[in-house]
Amino acid sequence: MNVAPPPPYASENTRSLPTSALPMSMTQPVSIVAPITIVGQYPMQCTCFQCRRQIVTRTEKKNGLLVWISIGALFIFGFWVCCCIPLCIDACKDTEHYCPSCNPMLGISKKL
Repeated sequence: MNVAPPPPYASENTRSLPTSALPMSMTQPVSIVAPITIVGQYPMQCTCFQCRRQIVTRTEKKNGLLVWISIGALFIFGFWVCCCIPLCIDACKDTEHYCPSCNPMLGISKKL
């Protein structure tokens, strides 16, 4: 009476395969974390969703909708000489927050 051995299980097969032959989901866990909401124009302390470090954000000022509306209003009302002033005022600009170690954008604070 010859009995064939049971078929090998998937877990036994994957142990003998090299790591490069395994699907990505089997070699490292995948977790998706929603970006945090950043509010404010100053750097703030938070945890980066990508590198998971406790950081203080790096901020950059970008021209946003408020800057361009101010320029248009100054031009329409005859103050065309002063149209460049909103481009120089950081309080009118949007603030983008970045992680200083891995550089993804963590959030943005818009004026309008």
